[in-house]
Amino acid sequence: MKHRQIKSPVGKVLLFVFFVIVFALVAVRLNKEKEMRARVEKRSRELEAAAQQASAEYADAAERSRKAGSDDYVEEVARESLGMVMPGETVFKPSED
Repeated sequence: MKHRQIKSPVGKVLLFVFFVIVFALVAVRLNKEKEMRARVEKRSRELEAAAQQASAEYADAAERSRKAGSDDYVEEVARESLGMVMPGETVFKPSED
């Protein structure tokens, strides 16, 4: 099978313009995909950071839940939040000048 060769200058110009248009369309498409990939990667990093923070908060909540019924926890809450002391302890308060 023989290939036809374009002999006229108009045909060569049209062929050149066609390839320039195709190249431009491909370049625009690749640029849009690059921008989209950058947005997706940024969002992925944001979600990963949020997942790590949520995991840390969950671990903290699980630890507090585990300690919630213990005597040490009850004593800590009574001392810090309620200002209570154990029988026989002496409380020293700084004087207000």
